[in-house]
Amino acid sequence: MSETEWPSFERAPAVAFVDVDGTLLAETTTFLFARILLRHGLIRRSFLLRAFYHGLQHRLGRLDYGRLIAYGLKNISRIPVVELERIAYENFTEYVRPRLYDGVVDHFNELRRRGTPIVLVSSSPGLVIEPLSLYLGCTATLTTPVVIERNRMIGMGTGPACYGEGKLYWAERWAEEHGLSMLEAVGYADNWSDRALLQRVGHAVVVHPKGRLLRMARDRGWDIVRPRQPPRSPGRRRWPSKRKT
Repeated sequence: MSETEWPSFERAPAVAFVDVDGTLLAETTTFLFARILLRHGLIRRSFLLRAFYHGLQHRLGRLDYGRLIAYGLKNISRIPVVELERIAYENFTEYVRPRLYDGVVDHFNELRRRGTPIVLVSSSPGLVIEPLSLYLGCTATLTTPVVIERNRMIGMGTGPACYGEGKLYWAERWAEEHGLSMLEAVGYADNWSDRALLQRVGHAVVVHPKGRLLRMARDRGWDIVRPRQPPRSPGRRRWPSKRKT
């Protein structure tokens, strides 16, 4: 199999647990969302820089997700959830969908056609991921639970953050609730922090792995995929300026 191609399966997996950032697109969805919030004048540029920094920490496998979610919720708690949801769809249309790796849609459409439920497992907020989940026809979306009161996100809910070992916790819980075996599941991820989930499923697929994850994938015989990135639009701005009101 060419590393630019997504894997094929003789027998359809019982479920596919799929990471998002770095796995389906070469970006951090939360950072893209922060950029569009800045464009709408809803956050300060310092928040965007902080999101960019945490995105780098995630790629290095050193992200303190608890600190990140607390900081993020503090900065957006004044924004109504319905407004955040609207902007999340705008973010998906403008920034997320055009950046999906080549073959993502066709690959997961084929899995769904064969009866495999697609479950996104992401550390990004649920409302940021939901448009992508609908677009790919996912059965479920597992993210860090948050508490919403009076149409505002005020803090984290019960259970671990959906990051690192937390991704495995939520995936195992979902599989148990639906009577599915993790050994019959496939997991897709790109980061060293995702290794707990990758080691638990019966079939692991790693996307653009580097360093320790690449060595682990080779040692364990996991599928390694390096899909191409779509070309960037020449007119796209990297740092959107604050929109005048």
